[in-house]
Amino acid sequence: MGYLADTLRSEYGNLGVRDVYTSKLGDTDVEILEVSSGDRKFIAMFQSRPLKKGVFKWSLIITSPNNTRTLRGMDPIDGIKLALKSSIDAMMKGMEE
Repeated sequence: MGYLADTLRSEYGNLGVRDVYTSKLGDTDVEILEVSSGDRKFIAMFQSRPLKKGVFKWSLIITSPNNTRTLRGMDPIDGIKLALKSSIDAMMKGMEE
């Protein structure tokens, strides 16, 4: 648990990350985070559950005042990390405009 929070803290040192809700529901990890960059904020909701041999079924919803992004997939950890990074980068870019 805490995969999204850990990823954001390690990849983006300039972001403030606050856990709103983190739990395990059955075999599904659930995280809801408030992420801030200066005076701008967005909410990130992430769920993942293991399927087999390092593959996870996951979904991510990121919501800011201007944008909402929804992604989901079935990937190993490296694929999830790449999807998270591109989505967070895009959300931060959208908040700057």
